[in-house]
Amino acid sequence: MSLDLFSTHDIAEATINSCDKNEQMRLQALLLVKNGLSPAKVAEDFSVYRSTVYRWIKRAEKEGLLSLKCKPGRGVKSLLTAEQLSMLKKALSEPIPTEDGNYRDWQTKDAIKFVREQFKISYSESRMRQIIKDLGFRKTTSRPRPKKVK
Repeated sequence: MSLDLFSTHDIAEATINSCDKNEQMRLQALLLVKNGLSPAKVAEDFSVYRSTVYRWIKRAEKEGLLSLKCKPGRGVKSLLTAEQLSMLKKALSEPIPTEDGNYRDWQTKDAIKFVREQFKISYSESRMRQIIKDLGFRKTTSRPRPKKVK
């Protein structure tokens, strides 16, 4: 395997310009191989299979450094449909009434309960936090309001 098509500067530049951590890892692996480290050692250092490093090298030689970008459509697909996500987003936009007549914001456990009851789909807390983030909501920390002095 040779990476004669690319200079170390080209690979380093691509690594710096990349925003994706997986792409950066692939480019760093190529850079190490280009600088003389064996693909087996690189695979060990990055905790991937040796064949994976060889596949990255082949992709780069055949299609260029841009081929190491993450391809769209990878990863776990949502169990919720677009309509269900829209309903969840609408629900998350409304505060939850409390027993004392006030309102509070949604918590992850509330969203999990809502999805389980409405759509019969169960999610872990970490996955639900990711869905909430993907819907455009940010995590906020509730701060107790000071009691009014009479």
